[in-house]
Amino acid sequence: MKVRELLVLADRHHRSSLQHIQVAMSYSDCYDNILANAALMVLYASASHSIRVHLATTAKRSGQKLPNEVLPQHSQWISFTRAAHIASTAILDGIVDGMTNSQTNTDTPSTTIRTPRSPSPVSGGTIALSPQDGPSESTKRLFLPLVISTYTQALEFLRGKAESTVASFERPEDLPCGHLLLDACLETLSILETCALKVLSTKKTDKKPDGPKFEPFLLEHIQKVSPWIGEYMVSVTSMKSPKALRRIIMSFLNKSPAKFLSLVQSMLDSTFAEAGAEDMMTPDSLNTDPLLNLTRLLAMDIFAHWLVLVMLLDGVWWIGSIGQWELGQVIALMKTQGSLHQFIDTRETWWPETMHRVKLELTPDI
Repeated sequence: MKVRELLVLADRHHRSSLQHIQVAMSYSDCYDNILANAALMVLYASASHSIRVHLATTAKRSGQKLPNEVLPQHSQWISFTRAAHIASTAILDGIVDGMTNSQTNTDTPSTTIRTPRSPSPVSGGTIALSPQDGPSESTKRLFLPLVISTYTQALEFLRGKAESTVASFERPEDLPCGHLLLDACLETLSILETCALKVLSTKKTDKKPDGPKFEPFLLEHIQKVSPWIGEYMVSVTSMKSPKALRRIIMSFLNKSPAKFLSLVQSMLDSTFAEAGAEDMMTPDSLNTDPLLNLTRLLAMDIFAHWLVLVMLLDGVWWIGSIGQWELGQVIALMKTQGSLHQFIDTRETWWPETMHRVKLELTPDI
């Protein structure tokens, strides 16, 4: 009962803080509190979901049924993470645009604009993993090597399925909305491939990053943002290339197109009945348009591959077992809809499901 009351109270304060951020953005003379709140909102959203996942798995093992207020809130953690990112980048980009316009309209060049600077390239073979950076010791020792040895072939196979889906759309009568969703999926797939390469590649390369990341302003000269919070937010929002393993993996949510995330969330949020029961949506609940269904399944497939990477972050206290739990929900959804045998070549094993099964064997308590 006390845990339930605490979670409800925390959610109430969280929503209040989000409202404060939305209101304060329009008139604030100092953005420090807004940016700090946004960063805390990301931590809260993930930590709250992680706690709920832990409670749900514990209750399942003991045969107990939890009240709805304590159950994992489906895709809500994605929305909260994305919202905080949007709020932060809107503030920082707004300041950058204002300063750029000011510099353009004056004869004297402004000294507040910093010259472009390329970040140090991220090489998977040189990432130093701190205790809160990613995998737990057992995951680092047993699971990470397996993911590293299999991800390349898995992503190649996923790219092939995406190309097959594209070929299915190349007909004049195909719906324009389907093309927009498919384009979002293809863009997200490229983001996933880049993310996985940075995290898992063991090859050292001298290849330069894809263009310099513009570090937009000299934070010491910005009155509305203190240097410490500005530097921190530029880092955590992926405005400059992240180096920490957890930031590289979680930047997927910030960089993915809104259409893709909305499509995934609509699928995730329909997996459970309102009562929080285990009734999954039926095959009939899918749209009758076969091409739109293919796009939805491709989106879930891409998301499932990313969740394999999230499973590597079980050593981060505010993430914990989220990846393993969420991937389990996606697998159950795909199986219940009869989608796996339709979308996945029966001659091949589905990489996310295989990795999930292995992780379960390594950490059976989840």
